[in-house]
Amino acid sequence: MRYLLVGLSTRGIAESAVRAGKDVVTVDYFGDLDQEQICEGISLRREYDVGLDFNPFLFLKAASDLRFDFLVYVAPLENYPEILGKFAEKCVVVGNGAEVVKRVRDWRNVCRFCKDEGILFPKTVDGLEYVVKPKKSGGGVGIRRLSKYVVQKFVRGEHFSASFLGDGENGEMISMNEQLIGRREFGARKFWYCGNITPVFVDKEVDEICEKFVEEFGLKGSCGIDFVVNDGLYLMEVNPRPQATLEIVERAFGINIFLLHENAVKGELEEIGNPKRTWGKAILYAEEDVTMPDTCEWLDCGWIKDIPHLFERILKSEPICTVIADGSDRDDCFEHLVRRTESVRAKMKNF
Repeated sequence: MRYLLVGLSTRGIAESAVRAGKDVVTVDYFGDLDQEQICEGISLRREYDVGLDFNPFLFLKAASDLRFDFLVYVAPLENYPEILGKFAEKCVVVGNGAEVVKRVRDWRNVCRFCKDEGILFPKTVDGLEYVVKPKKSGGGVGIRRLSKYVVQKFVRGEHFSASFLGDGENGEMISMNEQLIGRREFGARKFWYCGNITPVFVDKEVDEICEKFVEEFGLKGSCGIDFVVNDGLYLMEVNPRPQATLEIVERAFGINIFLLHENAVKGELEEIGNPKRTWGKAILYAEEDVTMPDTCEWLDCGWIKDIPHLFERILKSEPICTVIADGSDRDDCFEHLVRRTESVRAKMKNF
């Protein structure tokens, strides 16, 4: 039996699946060098010469000639239930199906549910027939129609996520994770996601929220929620698929997310033990256009992930790679991440 892994970047879930002894093939955008070492795959970037704004239906086209029996998806497929529906006509979707995804990714449904359950959710509207433009503008530069966007009240605070399992009726908490957002140390801009540190704390309220979402929406497999903490806990988003945190959660708890995900979809929830150490990941972004050195050497270090290809051209603001690191606590782990990203920058400067 063969598993097709689909998403913007499938390297993390591919490593987990291969460790679980699965036969996998991938369709993702990046097609990174380290992923090529462990499984077959198609890179949309290389196969179709597209940028990050590619049409997501390209996932279907790229997979059309592949042989596979099961589908496991990661971001951003949760935003395209119609694509999941098309895949479901060809194989078994190991995860939440199109109808579940459609419900839980509609902010109106989430907002109504949060209101009924007393969960804080930022004021959100869409379909506004307004335009937004710079205070000092000319010639129409920078003007955008708000009707194309969801407008949400900005909530100041610290950013976190929770990782949990669902069997459609019951939930099992795995971990609470700090989200690294807009950190200059990693070349990220203000609202950019650039990594996580796990675990950070245990909160019964978050555990209960995850349980409620499993019950209400029938969530299955490895899922997550994003939230902001200030004077209260504000739910921001529900992610009905394995999160980007999976590789550090696996290391922190000594588990295999792919197996836990598959078993949960089958209705088998497993209790998660205590963490063994703090782990983190950081996405390093390019602060200028850069040509990569001989990145084959990076394969041996073990802590550089999502490795670009030899002489690959990375444009300003695009992700270069991911680094992972551990530590005795949160601060020690973060400092370790910073040192390792500086080491990667040094490798590129020496080229």
